[in-house]
Amino acid sequence: MSRNGLVVGLLVISSWGTHNAMSQTPVKLQSDRVIAMYFHRTQRCPTCKMMGGYSEQAVTKGFAKQMADGTVEFRMIDYEKKGNAGLAQAYNVKGPALIVAQIRSDKVRQYKDLDKIWSLVRVKDKFTAYVQSNVKDYMD
Repeated sequence: MSRNGLVVGLLVISSWGTHNAMSQTPVKLQSDRVIAMYFHRTQRCPTCKMMGGYSEQAVTKGFAKQMADGTVEFRMIDYEKKGNAGLAQAYNVKGPALIVAQIRSDKVRQYKDLDKIWSLVRVKDKFTAYVQSNVKDYMD
């Protein structure tokens, strides 16, 4: 799903700091990057926790170099928190979801809801391949 020009509320993303997942060392975000965002409820069931964990592993292990240089990032976002309502609305998040967004010049160029995570959650290798393939698709 591609959305052009929706980005006023999504520019919040560009102001997030990020850290290297392994060392917690601050990383300078690039103006052109890919962001994978796992949206979750405050209270999460075992399946939702599994999808979040698998999503994080797929991105952090599959794109460690790009995460270190700020061209790929991963975020866990509790969409029930008031401060995240704008992001959830902008991405049309109604329940747990993994959104991959392509950022160009600090603006969302396009994004996709990776809705197949629900059917792949019990097959970790296919889940991982699906997530990594979609992140790669948005990398230039």
